[in-house]
Amino acid sequence: MRRNIPVALIIACAAPLTAQSPSSQPIDRGWAVAPTASIRFSGSVGRLRIIGWDRDSLAVVGTVPVGARFEAGIASSPRAGERPASAKMYLEAADDAVASTATLEFRVPRRSRVWVKSGTADVELRDFEGGADLNVIGGRVVVVGSPRELQVGAMDADVDVKGSPNWLRVKTATGTITVRGGSTDAALATVSGGIRLEGAGGALERARFETVSGPISVNDIVLARSADVVIDSHSGAVNLVVPPGTDFEIAATSVVGSIENRFDARRPLAGREGRGAELNISRGSGGARITIGTFKGTITLTAP
Repeated sequence: MRRNIPVALIIACAAPLTAQSPSSQPIDRGWAVAPTASIRFSGSVGRLRIIGWDRDSLAVVGTVPVGARFEAGIASSPRAGERPASAKMYLEAADDAVASTATLEFRVPRRSRVWVKSGTADVELRDFEGGADLNVIGGRVVVVGSPRELQVGAMDADVDVKGSPNWLRVKTATGTITVRGGSTDAALATVSGGIRLEGAGGALERARFETVSGPISVNDIVLARSADVVIDSHSGAVNLVVPPGTDFEIAATSVVGSIENRFDARRPLAGREGRGAELNISRGSGGARITIGTFKGTITLTAP
């Protein structure tokens, strides 16, 4: 006797016996925290976005690979009615290759303090006004906004800051540092990477830019009246577009390199023992001071 077998059953039987499980799992969690809470995250992640908002809460959304472990510890409030003042989070995966598929987004109080330590990751910080300390090995770090304090440490990651942090510290080994803005107190340092600074409306007050072999380019900056800017490189080329409309003094020295003055008609003088070059130029009554020094790099001064 012939029986009619349902089509659905036939399809189910034809399917592979080892059906694949999803490769990622969602994260959607939130906690109440103080507006100036200290928020820490560690672990490898493919992409991490941190966005400041006007709520006294911490929200985490995203996806992590199956098998990865995301944990968060929220400190208990010291007093009844007070919100927790700290939060610690971490992501643990089998290896960095697995962790690189993780994508997380944090919403944090705008004036909080954020600390991040990760491997190779793309980290983005936006609309944030507190203090941030971001540390990665590779990838990229992008900051859009003007945190009160910003510190970035990286090995071969590029760092791009679009804003004017009050206190700014960036260090890389091979990554390029780009700042489009100003700062009251800035220090940028890299070994073989480059440094690019563009004013974009922010004023510089105290600043130091250092490389070993990477180039330094300073263009379209605004100097505070009493600004003190130091630019130093061993063998990297230094290009400075002289700020318009500001009284300044520029002292440039290259021990065995050369100086090209495209700003005015003054010619560099030979350095000590007839090697290298020195050039001092000023406009107006001085005020802002820019000191440039290299060992064997070329220094170029250009009119805006």
